[in-house]
Amino acid sequence: MNKPVLPEPDPLATLADPVASLAQVMAAVEAAEALGGQPASAHIGISAGATVDLLGLYLRRHALLAGVRLQVSQGNFDDPMGDLTRFAERGVDHLLLAPFLDTLEPAFEARAAMLSDLELDAREVELRGRWRLVLQGAAGFRTVFLCGLHRMTAPVAGGDRLDAVLARLNQALRDEAAAFANVRWIDMAAMVGGLGRKAALDLRFYLRNAAPYAPALLDEWARQLSAVSRAYGTRFFKALVLDCDNTLWGGVLGEDLASGIKLSPNDYPGSVFHRAQTEFLALQRQGVLLCLCSKNDAAEVDALLDSHPDMVLRQVDIIAKQVNWDDKVANLRQLAQDLNISLDSLVFLDDSAFECEAVRSQLPEVTVFQAPASPPDYLAVIAAIKDLFLAGGAATEGAEKTEQYRKRAETLAARQTFDSQEDYLASLGLTVTLAKDDAARIPRIAELSQKSNQFNLTTTRYTPGDIEGLMADPAAAVWSLEVADKFGAAGLTGVAVVRYAGEVATLESLFMSCRVLGRGIEFVIWPTIFADAEAHGCTRVDAAYRPTSKNGQAADFYDRLGLPLTGEADGARTYAAELAGFTPPPSSWIKVLHD
Repeated sequence: MNKPVLPEPDPLATLADPVASLAQVMAAVEAAEALGGQPASAHIGISAGATVDLLGLYLRRHALLAGVRLQVSQGNFDDPMGDLTRFAERGVDHLLLAPFLDTLEPAFEARAAMLSDLELDAREVELRGRWRLVLQGAAGFRTVFLCGLHRMTAPVAGGDRLDAVLARLNQALRDEAAAFANVRWIDMAAMVGGLGRKAALDLRFYLRNAAPYAPALLDEWARQLSAVSRAYGTRFFKALVLDCDNTLWGGVLGEDLASGIKLSPNDYPGSVFHRAQTEFLALQRQGVLLCLCSKNDAAEVDALLDSHPDMVLRQVDIIAKQVNWDDKVANLRQLAQDLNISLDSLVFLDDSAFECEAVRSQLPEVTVFQAPASPPDYLAVIAAIKDLFLAGGAATEGAEKTEQYRKRAETLAARQTFDSQEDYLASLGLTVTLAKDDAARIPRIAELSQKSNQFNLTTTRYTPGDIEGLMADPAAAVWSLEVADKFGAAGLTGVAVVRYAGEVATLESLFMSCRVLGRGIEFVIWPTIFADAEAHGCTRVDAAYRPTSKNGQAADFYDRLGLPLTGEADGARTYAAELAGFTPPPSSWIKVLHD
């Protein structure tokens, strides 16, 4: 009798298994990469002062789980300057720099207790000088992850001289990193402490092979890099969509009634859900849009949000709701449409395995988490959700984000009371403030370039370092615009990047938040930008549209602007126009200010 053929295990399921063995992870990484299908790719170089050969495997593991095929280049031992040259030649775009304490001097941990203040001063000057040169050389990489120093030996109760030395040297590294917009700090001491020294470090392998890290530390290191980099620049989540029953509170509102749900901060399991709501509110305060998607009676949910004494989240904290008896797949689509964001910007949290699987299978773009049946396990799920939103840095607009989307909804509602679109727009008191090469706006400009998908003509992604370089380049300009109307300020919501070469000004990028489209703002900025191009000696402007799966709404923008089409192939379009006499469509209802 023939034995039944067992199905091949899903490599991604193996990669997601926290207890998978090293051999299983290796096999699953190879299998997943052989299958292909990852929607994005990236290339990272590792330059370390210790042997970290296995780190590449774990970096590939967590990249694959995020939908990224990651190429890893290993550098030489403690040779960051040489590695920079080699990595640049190989096309590396992300760089991991991992200095190690004992490369400062053999047995430095033991020596630290004997260092005089003058000797420590000299060590700090040497450290700063070396890594300043490295970071200067790394300015062309998209992202640089600089890892802090940590101790191998166990800490002494109450602290010792080594703790003080480490704190000083790490502060020196942080100070040097602060001068470079593309550098992200990785706190290795906190990582070791979080895992526990015995799980994180292997003294035997360190002494024999200068390989101090156990697989658990390498795996956590890789996970954090994937989170901090937002899947190497491929993901930017905007909204957290929450179920209600057994997600915001314990129990089922329709069955347990308001008096029976579990939400008390002083009693288990209500204390877990109270903590969960507090975590969600903290996310909202840091720029995450909170939405509800629940099969429930809408009036009852509203009443509970308004009146329950232990409720942390209130209606004012929720930007959009789909509380009804329709299927959640349709409701998630509606929420994305209402917010004018893509489905891959959503994170969905629900306690029902049925609902989670329905969303995973029908809306694979949405990231799904299931609230566990055991309340103590809930906090780990919430921590993973927080990582998605915050590991790469909190949104620069912070808590204003919810209010800005709310004002957009008010704007849409007010539009219905006017006889014409022009009358309505004239009533808004719209102002657009243009700024050229404003260094204070670098973080928000880079963030908007990563998040904007729909109205993004070329979908070029920029890091803070990229924007900083463009602003310093006399042959380029970065224009940012802020929009305000009678409903309030929308903040920085658009960017145009222009390059000058001889008589030609090239529009390298144009991207805007969809929150401000449809008011003429996208047309009113050009007289100022084109006048500046003429001041640079340019007589012609070139522009291009490059299609993606998400930016179809911008495909004909340059046509509507009035630029003549010069070429078209595979959906991509090129344009050119003489600057003299060029007049964009009128937007007389908008007042333009120039910083």
